[in-house]
Amino acid sequence: MVMTQHIQQPAQRSTWAAVRARAATRARRQVLLQRRHQEAVATARAVCHRSQLLLARQRVRRQRRQGQQVGPLAWFAVQGVIDQQVVRAVWSDGQLCCDRLLGARARLLVDLGAEFSSDDPPRRYCASLQAPPVAVLLTLIRACDRITVMEVDLGDGSAEPLAVQSRTS
Repeated sequence: MVMTQHIQQPAQRSTWAAVRARAATRARRQVLLQRRHQEAVATARAVCHRSQLLLARQRVRRQRRQGQQVGPLAWFAVQGVIDQQVVRAVWSDGQLCCDRLLGARARLLVDLGAEFSSDDPPRRYCASLQAPPVAVLLTLIRACDRITVMEVDLGDGSAEPLAVQSRTS
């Protein structure tokens, strides 16, 4: 009986080594698949943001061609970073569409009663996610740790909107 145990132990060791090797392989595969999933989700969010932005631009262009009055900031788009995560928002037709993280941070500013002011010309805006558009834009900007891209329709009849991009992005 003692001899049988000695013979089984090397076999058991090789079985456990094989099990550990398979587990390590599966763990590496899971990490790889999670990374690919994160990249796919990020790509999908970027494509969705871009399509919302293009739709907003086209809608406002069409309204202007048809002679409808469209004020400044008829649409805008913001891309920024919160806690090292890219966040995006598009404002069009009085509606805001944004990532959950950005929306939550912006709602916090609204709930806290944050205010924005300028000296020249003297203006004051309360944080908002509804109106006026300039207050919504300022709220989104403040909600981000850093803004990387901002596109704004200035409503001055120019063909191209104002686009500002961070050099660090």
